Amino acid sequence: MTYEQWRDARLAEVTDKVKVVAKGMVSGPVRLPGVPGEWSVNEAGALTHESREVVGTVELPDGRTALAGGADGFYGVVVTDPGALERSGLQGIHTYPYDPEWVFEGEFRAAQDDRRLQVEHLTSPRTTQAVTAPVDLVVTINGTEHVLAVVETMPGQRLVIFTDETNGTETPAIGRWLVLPLQDPGTRLTVDFNQASLSHHHLAPAVFTCPLSPPGNHLPMRVEAGERALMYDLKAKAHTYLRHLENREWSEARAMCSAEATVWHNDGKGDSTIGENIAGMEAQIEPIASMRYEITRQFEQPGEVLQQHVVNVATKDGALFKVDAAVYFRFENGLITRIEEYASLPGQG
Repeated sequence: MTYEQWRDARLAEVTDKVKVVAKGMVSGPVRLPGVPGEWSVNEAGALTHESREVVGTVELPDGRTALAGGADGFYGVVVTDPGALERSGLQGIHTYPYDPEWVFEGEFRAAQDDRRLQVEHLTSPRTTQAVTAPVDLVVTINGTEHVLAVVETMPGQRLVIFTDETNGTETPAIGRWLVLPLQDPGTRLTVDFNQASLSHHHLAPAVFTCPLSPPGNHLPMRVEAGERALMYDLKAKAHTYLRHLENREWSEARAMCSAEATVWHNDGKGDSTIGENIAGMEAQIEPIASMRYEITRQFEQPGEVLQQHVVNVATKDGALFKVDAAVYFRFENGLITRIEEYASLPGQG
């Protein structure tokens, strides 16, 4: 596979994965986040949804599709939403330019029998799990031999999860992946850091609770090769967030923000959580007949949007108000992490 073919395949994989909005394992009664109905296993060991047996796919009432697989009382369910890709604003994957100097020959070295490593996972709160690590990848870079543990987080998927000196500034702080073939110890293979990829966690942090790099899988150098970040239309995402507020779609607006997102207003009250901010808006909306955000200017740079807008408010008693505001949005992994709003006092129209 050429580098361009690999990039095309990665984009196809990412655009497919971004449609996944929920997933989980079912061995007893459980509800998947954001998915109506209860999943369970009946006395015969078959998977059920709302007491109806499920085979293959289930069309959910809201247009989403649940794909189920498994047997004997243990099942995996993946829920996809065909509209999730458009809502995400995903435009592509930002990469370093291809550099043949980052292609090496490596070797799989046998690890001790049944080796398992304690690896942290990006759950909330974070958890540590024992992960199978059957071999090491040995690769020599600039005359120095590096030994990186190879993990199998699921059957058939062999990964090197590594960090390097670009993390946290030019690439994600959580590190990147090298997807490797299933081959025996002693096998020599091509190690191409131009194919270092982002984890699925960046697409939907609540859905893909990916593993972090095992202890020792750090390269003490700048690996300026491979994928750097997902590219989003952040202006469109800021616009969509405001439209959710207009339409009183509180849960949809909340879903566009990270769990740790904060909000600041120039009212002297300091920061609030995104949950507190949206709950406050919901509590104060009853006297308002309609609210419309008219965006007058937007400026974007990586991870940030600054905009000016006018909030046109009509109350149920017939009053009309306009509020001029400047708002700063900060994004990470396509989610809003910070909102700062500088608003004028309401002006009656």
